[in-house]
Amino acid sequence: MDEVARLLERCHEVKPPFLSPPPLREFAELETSTHEVLFVDFPIVQADVMLMSKGTPHFNLEEHLMRDLYNDYFGNGLSSIVFQEIREFKALAYATYAFYSSPHKQKYAHYLQAYVGTQPDKLPDAIPAMMDILQHMPLVESQIDQARLAILKRIETERILPGDIFWSAQGAQDLGFDRDLREDIYSAMTRMKASDLFEFQQRHVRDRAYTFLVLGSRDRVDLNYLRSFGPVREMGISEVFGY
Repeated sequence: MDEVARLLERCHEVKPPFLSPPPLREFAELETSTHEVLFVDFPIVQADVMLMSKGTPHFNLEEHLMRDLYNDYFGNGLSSIVFQEIREFKALAYATYAFYSSPHKQKYAHYLQAYVGTQPDKLPDAIPAMMDILQHMPLVESQIDQARLAILKRIETERILPGDIFWSAQGAQDLGFDRDLREDIYSAMTRMKASDLFEFQQRHVRDRAYTFLVLGSRDRVDLNYLRSFGPVREMGISEVFGY
C-alpha cells in the first residue's frame, strides 16, 4: 500500500486540503400500488412508453430462477411473444419488449418493465395491447421449450473468465449465497414445464399496477387519454436529470 501511495503522489498530484467523500445517498424504491402516469414533454415524432412495476421488495430465488425463461420466451428478442404480437402481427410499435428483473442485492426489489415505442396516434391501441398481453400471456409450448433449451445451452457453453471470478463470487454473496446460482438455474430448467411458467405469470405478473413513463411531444400526445389510466404528473427535464 505504501508503494502504491508513493506512486500516486508522484503521478497524480493533487493539492491539499483533501475533502471527505459525500455521504452515500440511498434512493427509495417507490411502491406501485396504483396506476400513475409521468409525462415528459420532448420534441420527438414518436412516443416512448415504459410501464414500470415494483414487485417483491427483496431478492426471491424462485423469481430469479424463472426470470430468464420468462424474458426469453415472452419479452426479449425477435421471436418473443411481445415482439410477435405487438409489432409483427398488429404493427403497433417500432420497438417493443418486456423484461422481468432481479436485484443485484438482497435488499432491493424485483421489477417488471415493458416498453412500446410507437406513433402518438397509436397509443390508444398500443398501450392496451401491451397491458392485455401482460395480463393474459399466451402459452406456446414449443416456444417455451425452445427458450428453456437455449438457456441450458447458454449455461453449458459460457465460462467465467479469471478476471471475473471475484466479481461473480461477490455478486452471489450480495444475494446471500456462497455458490454460483447458475447451478440452480440449470437444475430448474432441466425440469421446467409450460405450466410452471404459467403459474409464475399468474402469481408474479398478472394484476399488477404500473407507473407509465411517457416521453413525447405535448402537441402530439393526448394527455386526456393518458388520464384514463391514472393521475398524470408532467415532469420537466431538470427534474428528471436532477439539475
